[in-house]
Amino acid sequence: MNAATTNGILLLGRLLLAFCFLPPAIGRLANISGFAAALAMKGIPYADIVATSIAVAEIVAPLALILGLAPRTSASALIVALAVTTGAFHRFWEYGGLNRQAEQALFLANLGILSGLLFYLITGPGAWSWQGWWRGMGNRKPAKKKRQSRPRTAKPRPKPAPVQPQDDEDEFANAA
Repeated sequence: MNAATTNGILLLGRLLLAFCFLPPAIGRLANISGFAAALAMKGIPYADIVATSIAVAEIVAPLALILGLAPRTSASALIVALAVTTGAFHRFWEYGGLNRQAEQALFLANLGILSGLLFYLITGPGAWSWQGWWRGMGNRKPAKKKRQSRPRTAKPRPKPAPVQPQDDEDEFANAA
């Protein structure tokens, strides 16, 4: 695959991941107290602080995702927000019947989004991003080939001088 195709796919992936978060985040931001109450009913401590943090993360991090700013930070913030909301709201094992199937489908969909965020965390935003522009990844020229150096030959080491026996220390020679 060439670089343009790879960078286009990375851009498309960033856009799709961002649009998984922005519509629900706008809804949460519009009714932050209702979101906090729902978190409190699920047993999340400090629900108002957690709700505000999640709403801010789900608005700011997708915008950073679209632009390709701070990829590790934005992906990490979205992973934490996704883990909290999925763990609190999509406990499919607590339901039965059709509710269980619906919650399980949402749970698995969130796992798919989580895997996309993990891929983004590892691969980064690509050259068609703010980070790529800042580092000059899109304008890089191919590196010149380095000259191959000649193999080095080992230098001969000097032989150690032979040890001469001293007359004072050679007791066995004097005793004979």
